[in-house]
Amino acid sequence: MENIAIIGAGMTGLSLAYNLQNKKITIFDKSWRAGGRVSTRKHNDLIFDHGAHYLSQKNNAKQLTELLINLNLIKEKEILFCTNFKNNEIIKKKIYVGNNGMNSIPRNIFESMKINSHFNSKIIKIAINKNNNYDLYTDDNEFKNFDLVLLCIPYLQAKELTKDYVNFSEDYIPDYDPIYTLMLSFREKTHLKIDAGLNLHDDISFFMRQNFKFPELKSESWVLNMSSEYTEKNLDISNIELEKYALPIFKKILKINNKPFFIKTHRWLYAQTKTTYNSLSKKNWINSKDNKIFLTGDWILGKSLGDAWNAGLKLSHYLNILDI
Repeated sequence: MENIAIIGAGMTGLSLAYNLQNKKITIFDKSWRAGGRVSTRKHNDLIFDHGAHYLSQKNNAKQLTELLINLNLIKEKEILFCTNFKNNEIIKKKIYVGNNGMNSIPRNIFESMKINSHFNSKIIKIAINKNNNYDLYTDDNEFKNFDLVLLCIPYLQAKELTKDYVNFSEDYIPDYDPIYTLMLSFREKTHLKIDAGLNLHDDISFFMRQNFKFPELKSESWVLNMSSEYTEKNLDISNIELEKYALPIFKKILKINNKPFFIKTHRWLYAQTKTTYNSLSKKNWINSKDNKIFLTGDWILGKSLGDAWNAGLKLSHYLNILDI
């Protein structure tokens, strides 16, 4: 049985683990939980999906959707969605959301597989051993003798870990958009009848009310994404400065007089894929010369949950064929 290390417990890593369950899998992640950027933040009785916001019903990840339905991890919601707030273009949109927040999706997929795992474990070194297999190292531990190492982390981080074993082309460098996210809760109700939308402001690219996801919320709660252009220009801005800038804009548009009783800011440096590896190279992964190290992730195919899952699915198909 092949001994496989998966570095990264986001949707791509979970897809690989799910589709290679007949192997001996060990999954590593620097975070304390599975999901990567599929993140749900809780604070007292407040709850926010501030990473991935929803799964589109028109997604191209058939296996993922069927798995989520079979495991009863999602619910369907029909929301009023503003495709362009400035032009007041409103549609009814059917989406899937996690039953207990979006992070409940990867968390429950992971728990359903019962595979060996090491969280709070950032891999800082990969080294080939005398058996021509690979050993992994964290600051405190070492993990020995993996036949395959599959990296499902942001491209630049994966490249740094594997540069001694993988030939990288400077012609094929995927690119990410960074995005600041703000989480806001108000005791005052807003006048907005829509649940989510795009282009609230030149610098606020996306907004979504959290109450339709979490009916138990007593306050009106919102998640805002600043535009990638704004974030790129202000990567070093403090949270306080960002909140002082974005909050008055949001309050003015929504006609809110009171201050939020909760506000939290998070910066996603690798928020979503802007330029995919596949669009540049027509390839679905990067591999070492000995075909024992593979790099993949959402940066292969696109920014959606479905794209991340399908990146793992494509690589798992190839690895299963290699094993025949």
